[in-house]
Amino acid sequence: MSRPIRTAGALVLACAVALGGGACGGPAAGTDKSAQPVDLAQLDVGNYATTPRAYGTAKNPEQARMIEAERLANFLPPPSDIDPGFVFQNPSLSKVFIEPKNSLGRIMDVSRFAEAAPDFVAGFFSNAGNAPDNRGTDLVNAVMIFPDEQKAAAAAAALERVDFEANNRNTPVQIAKYPAAHAHWQPTDQSIGSWFATGKFVVYTWVYDYAKVYLEKVDLAELLALVEKSLDTVVPAIGRFTPTPVDQLMTLPVDIDGMLNRALPRPREDSWIDPPGAYTERGALHFTIDSADDRRIIEAAGVDRYAADGTHLFRARDADSAARLREELGGLTKKFRGAESPKGLPAAQCKEYIGNETVVVRFYCSVSYDRYAAFAWSHQLLDAQQRISAQYALLVNAA
Repeated sequence: MSRPIRTAGALVLACAVALGGGACGGPAAGTDKSAQPVDLAQLDVGNYATTPRAYGTAKNPEQARMIEAERLANFLPPPSDIDPGFVFQNPSLSKVFIEPKNSLGRIMDVSRFAEAAPDFVAGFFSNAGNAPDNRGTDLVNAVMIFPDEQKAAAAAAALERVDFEANNRNTPVQIAKYPAAHAHWQPTDQSIGSWFATGKFVVYTWVYDYAKVYLEKVDLAELLALVEKSLDTVVPAIGRFTPTPVDQLMTLPVDIDGMLNRALPRPREDSWIDPPGAYTERGALHFTIDSADDRRIIEAAGVDRYAADGTHLFRARDADSAARLREELGGLTKKFRGAESPKGLPAAQCKEYIGNETVVVRFYCSVSYDRYAAFAWSHQLLDAQQRISAQYALLVNAA
């Protein structure tokens, strides 16, 4: 196993990518301007699209595999389902992966991944810690899909063997409740990795306790108990997901209920970690920063669909719920001050980051329309205003 790579920059990045930045603090009250009429022709949308698109099915095998991983996300429990303390997520790691470097590459040896798992289809990466700023324990579950049970079982054994051989500090261990799991730990570090094949899946569970590593303490029983607890939750949940036969992956629809159709397309120049995707409310929880607070907000609003592209878009129970969701996730906090609303769109609210972090997106705007709440961000206020204005026009035009 590799030592984890976590940085302060990753935590700052969360403000830019998770829930449009609103999750970086609590909600604040705002003025309701949503009743004012909007003339779409007067909006400044820059060069952004305002016409909904039809996505159809996957355009190439790589996209098809990523869509399959996004489908899996809707069944994979977030770490807070395993233990309510695991709510601090690290958004600097790729969730959707067909290549392991930007997800698994930081916590296991992937230099021989293609050799060990030649039939790998796609995977989804779920992670969280039980304390912020690397002060507690990290828990990861990365679920990988394979064409059949035999190939999944072979991959679980091979992936563990490759990672085991990566250094001379690893020692094999048995997961008592899951004797078929392949696992090892580092007796000098409070860290463990487990590869468990179940059906067409391999569940890679990884635990790293920063506090005990810092104190130079180890407790194998504690690690084993957390791996078992994690598998107890993950295995039955993903068992409800039916993987798409490999020869049918190209038939997968890109969108869910027109969510990506309504979301602002991502500009080519934007940096991104995960591909555009449409999810259920359960899938949305993997993209939050504090999954406990965000779960409360999402569930209270009756969210059933979520899309991530050039904006983050939620579909709530009704228009009132969408407006409250926008306010709670997009309102002001002590780290933000209000910024000017877009021209012709007083219903949108914008804010500027004024906290102490330096590597962070500066401006955020949010708006609701009908059942939808949308969140945009940019380093320039005008660009953030244009993005949210174009997003609003998209929602109106898609109605």
